[in-house]
Amino acid sequence: MFTDIDEAIRWMFSRHSSNYSFSHFKEVCHRLNDPQNGFYTIHVAGTDGKGSTVSYLASLLQSQGYRVGTLTSPHYLTHLDRIRIDDVPIPEELFLRYLNEGMDFYLENDLSMFEIDYLIMCRYFKEAQIDMAVIEVGLGGRLDSTNVVDDTKLSVITTIGYDHMDRLGNTLEEICTEKCGIIKDDSKVLIGHLTEECQKIVKEHAEAHRSEFYSLGDYEELEDRHFRFHGREYQISSYASYQIHNASLALYAFEIVSEDYGFTIDYPKAKEALSKAFWHGRFEIVRENPRVIIDGAHNIHGVGALVQSFDRFTGSKCIVFSALKRKDFRQMSDLLKQHCDRLVITTFENKEAISHDDLAQYDYDPSYEHAIDEAIKNYDNILICGSLYFLSDVVSNYKF
Repeated sequence: MFTDIDEAIRWMFSRHSSNYSFSHFKEVCHRLNDPQNGFYTIHVAGTDGKGSTVSYLASLLQSQGYRVGTLTSPHYLTHLDRIRIDDVPIPEELFLRYLNEGMDFYLENDLSMFEIDYLIMCRYFKEAQIDMAVIEVGLGGRLDSTNVVDDTKLSVITTIGYDHMDRLGNTLEEICTEKCGIIKDDSKVLIGHLTEECQKIVKEHAEAHRSEFYSLGDYEELEDRHFRFHGREYQISSYASYQIHNASLALYAFEIVSEDYGFTIDYPKAKEALSKAFWHGRFEIVRENPRVIIDGAHNIHGVGALVQSFDRFTGSKCIVFSALKRKDFRQMSDLLKQHCDRLVITTFENKEAISHDDLAQYDYDPSYEHAIDEAIKNYDNILICGSLYFLSDVVSNYKF
């Protein structure tokens, strides 16, 4: 029995993976009378933009008076951030109670951290009687633990890029096919800006499941974080241009859900909610004079979108970067170096984090605190980016 949340989370992380398959978890859920079903579920997959799209969509739905549960990963500050209702993390006491009461079952079935989180989420959402659940895929789609739900109402695929290729495939088409695994029969499917070939693949999967297919299409980016979508003007708080794509995608999903769920959108409330919605760790400005930005771009697709926004700022620039070894960190480093006056590679407390041995040819500082201190002293704009685990370490320990 756990009485301390930190001890409980350490135990959870010790169960990072399971010896069993997706089908095993599906059977486990069935033995529990399928707690994953019974919600109005929106499932969000994609290489980048999943968390932001979930956050924007949840805020829009909440603006209409609905009680909305979300599941995202990884966390930003604490593990409890992953499971939220109306943007409030699950309380410690409830998380501990659900974990302790289910412990024998979790051990008996050798469940992983992600599977345990999912089951805790199901119980929390059921007891809280939420109206809708917006669930972010952890990895891929077809074999992700979140895909055990049988009756997804809307599947959203944000972007398709090269990431997790050891598990998802070596081509965009293979990766796209894995993400299409979240599409369910007689549902609805919405995609962001994908390649023509990936659009074709998603459309074919939608047709095979007798599901309605929607594509984001165009939106108009205006000045000062404003944009126009489906004839209406909106504003977001983020300075990142890539977030306009995610906000537009969330708006389209919101409109689809309104028709399917049966409510008339109060657009003034929706506009206000979108303007205030915020997703930590995505082009988040944590300090001015000098400007310090943190961003969780952790693959080449995300880094490409990130530097487009960073290029808009004038003045001297330094980037402090760290990543996990399983990522294409060399390619990301090469790209980042082209968009700043100085690129500093660093590391953090994670056995999978890159080290000096991995990038000996770059400017390296083993202490991210020192790297950030020096950047703040000498540059007008500082971008701290890379692994979300790195950002979590930084915001937990560094005082801006």
